[in-house]
Amino acid sequence: MNIERTSEPIKGLRAVVKPTFMLPAVGTAAAGNLLAPAIDFAIGIIHALAVATALYIAHLVDEYVDAYIRNEDVPSVSKRAIGYATAIATAVFLVLTARLWLIGAYTAVATTVPLLALAVLHAPVFDRHPVTVTVDYPIGIALAFSGGYLAQTDVLSGGVLGIAAVLAVLLSGLKISIDRLDRSFDQTIDKRTIPVLLGDQVSGAVAAAMHILAAVLVSAFAVVAVFPVTALAVVPMALLGAAVVFCTSMDQTVRLQMLLAYPITATLFTTQCAATECTFFRYVGKVGLLG
Repeated sequence: MNIERTSEPIKGLRAVVKPTFMLPAVGTAAAGNLLAPAIDFAIGIIHALAVATALYIAHLVDEYVDAYIRNEDVPSVSKRAIGYATAIATAVFLVLTARLWLIGAYTAVATTVPLLALAVLHAPVFDRHPVTVTVDYPIGIALAFSGGYLAQTDVLSGGVLGIAAVLAVLLSGLKISIDRLDRSFDQTIDKRTIPVLLGDQVSGAVAAAMHILAAVLVSAFAVVAVFPVTALAVVPMALLGAAVVFCTSMDQTVRLQMLLAYPITATLFTTQCAATECTFFRYVGKVGLLG
């Protein structure tokens, strides 16, 4: 019986982890590292762990606010366990960022510390406003990606900044589409998302516009040589993400836009990597994957 009681909070704290949000953030942080001309894997791992820890803190705070403050969800873990886990995770995050600082990755720290603010403020503050509830996770992704590159270089390149901007815009459009699915429930809890504020049709048009804006940004960055010309392969994919809003159901729109986000990100990464001969490009060349 004691073993079962001990395991219950552990299971609950494991359940708080949400891979749907965690893995893309850690993956983009790793991608940022791999775009550097040279890479120190130890630094990259420290940065990725800091990003993962910030996401876990966000999930813990979200669980506490939704289950115990707003009574929107059934608690999966006790208040006490959440408190201890949040304190420990915050300490781990601070140790990891302090380690980055001691290594000399000062600009990486400048983009990583805000992730803790996003994590702590998401549920109680940002989740209550239609703009911040839409952009906080996309901004976090952009910071994780930029921070990964800065951890290795300490200087942000135009290409990396451009990719971060495109991802932030694209994912904001996807977030609006996701919130369209939750509109009826969000209205019952007075959660002011863009679909709640503007309605299904107008918010769908806004989601499509964000995908079109992402396509425009890629085109503009390619014209001014921030992106290589090959990055224009992203444009039809982003436009397809806009088109599905008007020709599929809301559920299908989310699935298709989410599916498109991966090849869009991969294309931006690989074209930029090939153009700059980044670490990843040289590695796959050595093992013969590029012929």
